[in-house]
Amino acid sequence: MINQIDIASFGSFSGLEWKKAVRDSGKNIKTFQRLNILYGRNYSGKTTLSRVFRALETRKLPMNYAGSSFTVMGDQGAVTCSDLLTHNYDVRVYNRDFVTDNLSFLVNQDVSGVIKTFAIVGEQNKEIDDAIAAIEARLGSVEGKAGLRFDLEATRKERDRTKASHSTASNALESKLRSHAAEKIKKNLQYGVPVYNIDHIRRDIAATKMAGFVALTLEEQTGKLALLKQEALSDITDTLAITLQFDSLKGKAEPLLSKAITPTKPIQELLNDSVLQLWVKQGISHHRDKRDICAFCRQSLPYDIWQKLDEHFSKESGDLETALDNVITSINSEIAAVADFFLLRSDQFYTEVRSAFDTSSKSISEALGVYKKDMEALKKSLETRKSNLFQPVALLPSLHDPKEIQKHVDAINALIATNNGKTKTLEEDKTAARDALRLADVFAFTDAIAYDTELAGIDALKASADTACAAYTDAEKEIRDAEAEVQTLRSNQRDERKGAARVNSLLNNFFGHDGLKLEARDSADKATVRFEITRDGNAAFNLSEGECSLISFCYFIAKLDEPESKGKELIIYIDDPISSLDSNHIFFMFSLVESLIAKPIKKPDGSNTYRYKQLFISTHNLDFLKYLKRLSIPTKKIPAGEGRSKSVHDHEHFMIERNGATSKILLMPSYLKDYITEFHYLFHQIYKCKDQADVQLSHEPFFGFGNNLRKFLEAFLFFKYPYHDDRSDSFERIKKFFGEEEDMAVALVNRLNNEFSHLEAVPDRSFKPVEVPEIAKVANYVLDKIYAADSVQYNALLKSIGEPERVV
Repeated sequence: MINQIDIASFGSFSGLEWKKAVRDSGKNIKTFQRLNILYGRNYSGKTTLSRVFRALETRKLPMNYAGSSFTVMGDQGAVTCSDLLTHNYDVRVYNRDFVTDNLSFLVNQDVSGVIKTFAIVGEQNKEIDDAIAAIEARLGSVEGKAGLRFDLEATRKERDRTKASHSTASNALESKLRSHAAEKIKKNLQYGVPVYNIDHIRRDIAATKMAGFVALTLEEQTGKLALLKQEALSDITDTLAITLQFDSLKGKAEPLLSKAITPTKPIQELLNDSVLQLWVKQGISHHRDKRDICAFCRQSLPYDIWQKLDEHFSKESGDLETALDNVITSINSEIAAVADFFLLRSDQFYTEVRSAFDTSSKSISEALGVYKKDMEALKKSLETRKSNLFQPVALLPSLHDPKEIQKHVDAINALIATNNGKTKTLEEDKTAARDALRLADVFAFTDAIAYDTELAGIDALKASADTACAAYTDAEKEIRDAEAEVQTLRSNQRDERKGAARVNSLLNNFFGHDGLKLEARDSADKATVRFEITRDGNAAFNLSEGECSLISFCYFIAKLDEPESKGKELIIYIDDPISSLDSNHIFFMFSLVESLIAKPIKKPDGSNTYRYKQLFISTHNLDFLKYLKRLSIPTKKIPAGEGRSKSVHDHEHFMIERNGATSKILLMPSYLKDYITEFHYLFHQIYKCKDQADVQLSHEPFFGFGNNLRKFLEAFLFFKYPYHDDRSDSFERIKKFFGEEEDMAVALVNRLNNEFSHLEAVPDRSFKPVEVPEIAKVANYVLDKIYAADSVQYNALLKSIGEPERVV
């Protein structure tokens, strides 16, 4: 159903905002209901409003309305001028444009005027009817909770549910990807990617899934981060070269260690004690030709001491000692040189090479340490022989491996070459490092959010959604095919002649017009049918405006039975069907609307169903408006608390007014909506003044009391005393009704009836406050008198204004 209409610009409507304009006295927004009655004077904008609805029906704007702007809001979504081709509202409109489009003969009654033919279901064919009924039963309905249409609704809900589940899961994962891409990668300057979005992170995720990808270890990440900070280093110009002298020195030392020598006249005591022998030998240089007294014991040296020592320490032993000293000196030089064999530093190498260099550096240092120990062992052997020249010393086996040392030398030289090459490729290496770090980040992120698991879940949800969508499409196609089959079957029953017969039936049954008819005439080739208006069997021209109104409205009602409309939930808009009709025809027009559109149809369970989904009727005619108040009013269920519901009327009354050049929509005032006649309204206004305390609630009835009382008494007393003579004026009727004996009351009534309703003689009355106690007194007096005169009529009046009966 349609609930509201905003009209920015459309004909006489401009700047209409429903939520601001259509409010009740409590400022609550009111909306269109199932049944809507609209009143407006001629030229107020009723037809213009109907054209908004007709634009929905024809799916295009009327001529000369280019640039218009409106928004129709309802349960099928909002519709603007740009949505006319795609909306889902099924609308049928009766207005001036409908007559022009379908019955141009009534607009221009000449030979060029035409009446469009239409077909309704013709004579029933049982086989076709049975086939249609079987298909319709199979189609079913949502309301009936059975059939293909009901199943389609369940399929649609399942489709929407699975699509929503897939969309929710997909959007959640996308949100994580977008957030990580924007917050963790794009803003990380180390990755160097000022532009990075969800597409980029998806490509990186795909890269981490490729064969051969290995995530960086923490140590490797540290190295990559260090490389990013690395500046270009100077080339290492020297290569490492280590020449070992061990074999050469060993060759010199080996014969010295193994050479056997003996003293000429050995001193046995010295031979027995090598330490003593070394002490003596060292003491010779401190005493020969220097002392006659021993520096240790302070005794005189024996006269033959030097001869005995020379015979013990022969020239051969001296030569051996000299040779040993020479080799030891060479070994010391080699040991000292070991420290200078390897002087390269780690900071001379780029980060990526540094780890390998550190490993090789450690290895070669350890190997050179073994070499140094071998040299020190060789030196110690020589020193041992030197300390005991007459005792050969066995040479210990060496532990170092020259080939291993050379292998490490070659490895370091290769690293030097690699390192020097890194200077040329540093920027490329940094780019590769950034990429590797970024991929490591993405890999860790996908692992943390269980990306593969989420993706598998989303794929499963998509498969479910695709299955549900396919099921919905198949079910929808099955329904379309069945509906198309129904249309094909119904097309075999279509009969334009029945359309004309239906119009004639309405004219005759509702308006008693059996002379004026719509005839179906075969064309010259017998292939088509045309409609013609006849009067007493002859072509009718010069139709009156009233006759045109009758024919066009019956034509509209009959068209509701054509296959394109019959059985559908229609939004029907009837714009001012009364034109130059007498009161009798106005009643029959109301009867036509009530019988064929508004009156509910009883279902087997006793509940009501309606021929329309929503009904709008507008009029300028107060008599027709009076009848419209008698239309069958639909009801709806609303919550009543504690799980209960109650039925309320589903209708509303509106007024269309035009101020200057602009039309607007308002709620219908109570004096039009609530009262069948003005007489009932006037009685209600007087009744409101019977209690002077009510002036605090509503003062309007008290201010209008004089006019209301005068008009009410004129009407009431005229019908009570309808005869006419020279003395039957309104004052005489007042005296007759209230009685001659009550002159004071009559005078008071007459005062209020005249002074308070006219100002030309006493204009100062408009500047003084009304006399509320006096008004209440007169109101009660008049009401009491009416009750005393005719209690039945009085209680009927009370009932008409919604007040309880008076029992005393």
